[in-house]
Amino acid sequence: MMIDATAHSVDVPRPGHGPMRLRRIGPFLLIGQLAWAVPGTAGATLLQSLADDIDPANKVRTVAVIAAVGAVTSAIGTVAGGRLSDRTRSRIGRRKPWLLGSSILATLALVGCGMTSSQFAIGVLFAVFQLGIGTWTAALSALIPDHVASSEVGRASSFAGLGFLVGQTLGGVLAGVFVTHPARGLAVVPWVMVAGAILMAIYVPAEDNRSAPPPVRSASGVRSWIPSASPDFWLAFTGRFLFILAVVMITHFKLYMFTDYLGLSKKDAGTAVAVGITLVGAFSVVTTVAGGVLSDRLGRKKIFVGGAPLLLAAGMVPVLAAPSTTTVYFFCVAIGLTLGTYLAVDQALMVAVLPDPDTAARDLGVLGIGSTLPGVVAPVVGGALINTMGYNALFLVSLVLAAAAAVVIIFIRSVR
Repeated sequence: MMIDATAHSVDVPRPGHGPMRLRRIGPFLLIGQLAWAVPGTAGATLLQSLADDIDPANKVRTVAVIAAVGAVTSAIGTVAGGRLSDRTRSRIGRRKPWLLGSSILATLALVGCGMTSSQFAIGVLFAVFQLGIGTWTAALSALIPDHVASSEVGRASSFAGLGFLVGQTLGGVLAGVFVTHPARGLAVVPWVMVAGAILMAIYVPAEDNRSAPPPVRSASGVRSWIPSASPDFWLAFTGRFLFILAVVMITHFKLYMFTDYLGLSKKDAGTAVAVGITLVGAFSVVTTVAGGVLSDRLGRKKIFVGGAPLLLAAGMVPVLAAPSTTTVYFFCVAIGLTLGTYLAVDQALMVAVLPDPDTAARDLGVLGIGSTLPGVVAPVVGGALINTMGYNALFLVSLVLAAAAAVVIIFIRSVR
């Protein structure tokens, strides 16, 4: 039988854990997601601009390689950081040390990217940045099963999703502002992550857990890093992977889509990127809030998480039929509605399929690979599609992936 991690946190409180009022923890779930989404979104676009300045002839390949390596280190961060977070004993609890440390590591690495013209150095520094991001998200995601009652997980997921969307929107706007001077943007933007970590360290309660008993060692070696889960756990993983891959396949090359595909100048493309991301943020806000509330009231998650990929697929049709700035903006609206619906409930679905509350951060880290692994696949596959068959093929493949994500979610049985 599947164990409900959030129910465990309510019925059997552990040192430093237990349910908190949503109005108290919710704003910090929002801040935590916003804090990494701003540099994550802005950094990706600014690095594309930087690559164009350094070596315009090979920019797509350069960005693809850097992004792929960064996605690998992000995946390592989510799993390793999550497992180490679960096992941490400190005066400020088990999550805060990793939130503080990862924010400093990620910030300094991204700042460093703007201080060199060496593509190798940029690749290494961006990989370190992504390692910090992965560790941050693993510790942050575990705050929901740590502190949120099962009856409020959907709304808590809405806070987190809204934070990500606001951060993504703000990051897109900042990228547009600095797109012609990427080094300046890389020097300024990442510090929002450190500010978020400090706020969370001060205001999110955490008890001294140094006297708590060590976690039970149920496995050793490689097996200790892999969840012993039902098929539903891996179906949730696969559905997330396919959906995020469908999105990232397109959005990863958003700057080049406007410059190379639609023929805009870099300055106009930067403005278009900012407008597109603003549309995503604006339309996702409503569905993020509504999705979480409806999910909790109806007691259903699959209809939201499974329906979102179908909406994304439908939004790609106008771009395939008549590629233009207008249809791309229409697609951005579809992404906003999709991400709002998906992010509002996806985190709640992931929490519902956790096999063991004592390894919540590790297992959420593994599920988080479903979000980071597309960062490895999308640049390579997307870059190959663009170079060989063009952007229409990129959209067509993404449409198929989105439809497949919806099918996978339907087969999850332990969650309604």
